[in-house]
Amino acid sequence: MSPSAGKKNSVRNKNSGYGRVFWWFAGLGACLYIAWLTYLPAYSGRAGVWVQSKLDFLLGQTGYLFPVFSLYFLLELAKKNYPLLRWIRAFFSLLSLVFLASLFSLIAGVFSGLWAQRAGGIVGFKIGMVLMTAFGRFGGVLFTLIFFLAALHFLFRIPWLKILESLLKKLAAEYRDWRKEHKVLSAQIEAAKKEPPVIQIASANEEKLAEKQDKQPHKIETPSFVSGNGKKGNALPRLKSGGEGNGPSSYVLPPLELLTPPQPSAERGKPSAGEIAAASSVLEATLKSFGVDARVTGVSPGPVLTRYELTPGAGVKVSSIAGLENDIALALKAKGIRILAPIPGKGVVGIEIPNSKPAMVYLREILESPAFINSQRPLLFGLGLSADGEPKTADLQTMPHLLVAGATNSGKSILIHSIIASILFAARPDEVKFVLIDPKRLELTFYEGIPHLFDPTTSPDKVSVITNPKDAAKVLKAVVRLMEKRYEKFQLFGVRNIDAYNALALKEGRPREFFVVVIIDELADLMLVTKDSVEDSIQRLTQMARAVGIHIVLATQRPSVDVITGVIKANLPCRIALQVISKVDSKVILDSTGADALQGKGDLLYLGAGAQRPERCQGAYVSESEISKLVAYLKTQAKPDYPMLDTMTKSAEADLSALGVEPLEFSQALKLVLERRRVSQDLLKSHFGSSARATNLLSALEVKELIHKPEGSNHWEIHFDQIEDYLRRHFPQVPVQTRD
Repeated sequence: MSPSAGKKNSVRNKNSGYGRVFWWFAGLGACLYIAWLTYLPAYSGRAGVWVQSKLDFLLGQTGYLFPVFSLYFLLELAKKNYPLLRWIRAFFSLLSLVFLASLFSLIAGVFSGLWAQRAGGIVGFKIGMVLMTAFGRFGGVLFTLIFFLAALHFLFRIPWLKILESLLKKLAAEYRDWRKEHKVLSAQIEAAKKEPPVIQIASANEEKLAEKQDKQPHKIETPSFVSGNGKKGNALPRLKSGGEGNGPSSYVLPPLELLTPPQPSAERGKPSAGEIAAASSVLEATLKSFGVDARVTGVSPGPVLTRYELTPGAGVKVSSIAGLENDIALALKAKGIRILAPIPGKGVVGIEIPNSKPAMVYLREILESPAFINSQRPLLFGLGLSADGEPKTADLQTMPHLLVAGATNSGKSILIHSIIASILFAARPDEVKFVLIDPKRLELTFYEGIPHLFDPTTSPDKVSVITNPKDAAKVLKAVVRLMEKRYEKFQLFGVRNIDAYNALALKEGRPREFFVVVIIDELADLMLVTKDSVEDSIQRLTQMARAVGIHIVLATQRPSVDVITGVIKANLPCRIALQVISKVDSKVILDSTGADALQGKGDLLYLGAGAQRPERCQGAYVSESEISKLVAYLKTQAKPDYPMLDTMTKSAEADLSALGVEPLEFSQALKLVLERRRVSQDLLKSHFGSSARATNLLSALEVKELIHKPEGSNHWEIHFDQIEDYLRRHFPQVPVQTRD
């Protein structure tokens, strides 16, 4: 081709491009002008009045949509590809307008023929008359509606089946919610009917007063329980496991009105239908942009987060969706998301997205739920709300031990409070007792003086929350000895566990055994000071203590391998992970990632016994003021009380006298060992002048575990820290000088 011919073709293409732009702007201007004339005829002069009258004559009220379909017609013609298809789409845009005008005329014809012609114009009226003559009015409306929806589907690719499916799911969810509320209300009504009437014998003066009050309007009150301090409030039913055995007969369970009630709205915190639709659209578009074919086929909105269920297309790998976690979070502008690939028991992938305005979950709403009230387990506690907004509880007796870990300000301490409070609201002191160990001296000291407090090393009148790590190590050793004593007793009576023993004791009229819940609020401090002793005790308890009713809850804000060691972790299958700062910490707690994507403030992952994957929940919140009210109420009901145990330390004087040692000599021997930093029979003999005294002192030191001689060795191991502590506790008058 010659250069002149190429130049002519380029000029021709350039001229055609200019022409296309000209016709495009001309058409756009015409559409905008028609819209102005249609919607604002009063400001359009005679031309506007004439155009508006013609549109009203031809299309009636449908004419107001003419500018919209005209603009769509113009946009279809402006496309470069598939010229035949764009003309077909442009034609269908006008055809849908005609079908709509006919539909308006047929529906309006029910009222009057004149209004029918004004509703759809002469075009709609004529087509409607033809269809009504051929098929009747109902048939004409049906055929016109089908043609109109088909035209819209061809134009805008509207997923009618998906819309219908979402609508049916929404209706089904509303029906399920209604059924649940109906069941709860029916149960409350039945419980109110079964409440026995209170019969009182009134005196003559009271009868007169009653006659006066009968003239006044009566007030209907719901049945309530009267607490020990005279206040009325809803209380949880008494547990069957406790009965009326050796516990205080006047003890009354605390009312739930001590706790803050939840917000009345059932939809609190949940996203609106528009927000769900927008998030679903963004989710599908984001996956499509990465070449992943998936559709949102289910949504489970909750008060804190919403779970979207994705159904992958054929040939789509689940790993391709799980690898887009950060990209999906970026597209949704979410703080962090969690992907379940797939959801256990379902053929879908779950994506949990935090709500924009999460709701507060209160402990009271969990304790008032049927999941908690209908249970008779003494160690059941309220965990929170699940991802779909259902109350979630957990039973410490079936766990049988629990590990709680999370970073600072993640809600770990509040979760510990909710566990303790849940049990206190449902169990009497003769049913459950707590050994509370709080090295931080900040959280568990709230519970000083409650009747459920227990320490196997001291009497009830001296029991308190353990805050010294060295004392904690001794208490854990005493709990191990208590476990061994119970095993001996259960073997003697031929029973396998505490439930069987208590059932047998109830028949024979013997005192029953109480459950012991050991709660350690900060395990890291204990492991730092007395690692070997604490780790050995925890290992033995977690391996064997379940059958005798002893359960452990370990909490730490430093989930590292030197704190949660392999020995401890192997015997703690049930774990709760709150927000952590890294994936490594999440793997230490759960053996999987996910805790690093939590939102904090009680957002947690619960790994139950036998569960393959952790379940996400929003932990229940209980405030310090609520705990203070609960503790104050419990103190009015009873004081700590439990029988003296073999593990408890007797008075120093009586204990030493049984060993043939005078207290003054023993204190001098302790001071001598601290000063010389060694111990032997010759050293004690040279100081006290008698071989018999030296032998008795050496035996006393060994019995009290202040010194120890390993097997195969002739040298004594001296526990200097325990000697210093013993002197401060029993001989405070003896000055103690410690060495670095």
